Amino acid sequence: MLLSIEQAKNLNNRIFFIGDFLKKIFVGIKYDLKKAELELEAKEYLTAAFLSALFYGIIFFLLGTLLIFLRDGVIESTFPLNIVIGMVFFILFFFLHIVYPGIISKRIAFGIDQNLIFALKGMLIQVKSSVPLFSAIKNTAKSDYGVVSKEFGSVVREIETGTGEAKAIEKMALRTKSEYLKKAAWQIVSSIKSGASVAGALETTIHTLNANQMRAIKNYAAELNLWILMYLLLAAAIPTLGITFLIILSSMGGTGIEETHVIFTIAFAFVIQVVLIGFVKNRKPKVVA
Repeated sequence: MLLSIEQAKNLNNRIFFIGDFLKKIFVGIKYDLKKAELELEAKEYLTAAFLSALFYGIIFFLLGTLLIFLRDGVIESTFPLNIVIGMVFFILFFFLHIVYPGIISKRIAFGIDQNLIFALKGMLIQVKSSVPLFSAIKNTAKSDYGVVSKEFGSVVREIETGTGEAKAIEKMALRTKSEYLKKAAWQIVSSIKSGASVAGALETTIHTLNANQMRAIKNYAAELNLWILMYLLLAAAIPTLGITFLIILSSMGGTGIEETHVIFTIAFAFVIQVVLIGFVKNRKPKVVA
């Protein structure tokens, strides 16, 4: 986004009506901002996103107008097309700005998942050694477990200010984006409230996380064959067969294959490859141990 957090906060209050209107449509944006740890109100972020997307739309409108003018030497006849181009890029960038906080929160969750089992195993060893749960949480917060240490650091600060252990861990479970950390936190909270062994809850949680990880890896391996087949069909077989059929049809119908047809086919295959590779990469399970 073209505007920084500070610039978004310092926008004129008169234009925040844009954000007030948009936050009624995008209700979940305030939760995404909170999970992404962006210190912005929903109306501030949505107003900044709208202005940034509008600026991008104007840039591409002017760029399209310039390119068409250099090619054809006229502007008036293509003015509606240039407006459509600007609107398309405005909608595209506005959509990207809307989903961006969710992307950041997922990255934070991924950082948690990478170190979570190591942190839980460390806590389990301490609890089995008769170390109090609060001390184990505090030691985890001081250790080098990345985002996990930060999450447990927040729990420590809340407990030190008078919040109960169960309540502080429950708050962590509600605010975190990591499904694995949610399950671990709720297991610990249930053990504290029921008076059961916290060590047993940690062992159960670690076992569950390991089992979920193995299941995710097996499911990914099973569906990977399908995506490889789709990749070969859409990125290699269909473009090749398409050009072959065009050659056959052109010889039968008396029309030739133009250079634009080949360029379009190559561009289509390239875009499909990029999309499929990105999709398969995003489908890769998060390894937590």
